[in-house]
Amino acid sequence: MQETERRYSGLEWVFYIIILPMLFTALLVGIILQFLGYDITGKIGHATRSLPVINKILPADPTVADADKTAVDPAKQLQDAQDQVQSLESSKKQLETDLVKKDSEIESLKKQIEDLKKKPDAQKDNTATTAVDPYVQQAQVYSQMNATKAALIIGQLSVTEAKRILAKMSNEQKAAILEKMDPAIASKILSS
Repeated sequence: MQETERRYSGLEWVFYIIILPMLFTALLVGIILQFLGYDITGKIGHATRSLPVINKILPADPTVADADKTAVDPAKQLQDAQDQVQSLESSKKQLETDLVKKDSEIESLKKQIEDLKKKPDAQKDNTATTAVDPYVQQAQVYSQMNATKAALIIGQLSVTEAKRILAKMSNEQKAAILEKMDPAIASKILSS
């Protein structure tokens, strides 16, 4: 078995040794650059569209078509900008009026809070005297009763309690009850 060695022609040698490795290297570099963020395909497409025969085969450049679509009349752009400025100014005025309203509401609510803080203090003072001094309620009950019956009940209480209850009554009511009371008990209440 003899091996015959075939010799490459010059054109085959150029293709296998020079052109094919260069083509492979260019393709590999293009893929790597595309992954790194360079627009290799766009640049190649733009370059091929400039060739006379190929520009009829390939579709038109999409970036040029987009540029034609986005080209707008400067007067229209100016009008749009002025409209936008006017709408922003009107919304600014609306927000300022809302801010003034909110500030006035805040001030009125602060006044209400202060008033409510003052009212419980006054109510606490009133309730404190009635809550601390239960003799006021008892005095009202005894003053509404018949003087004879009230005198009998108050006569059964201690001298200090009787004195406190009578202190909460008017002079006429005191006199009516003391008049009906036993003179010894009435003198103890008045003397101490």
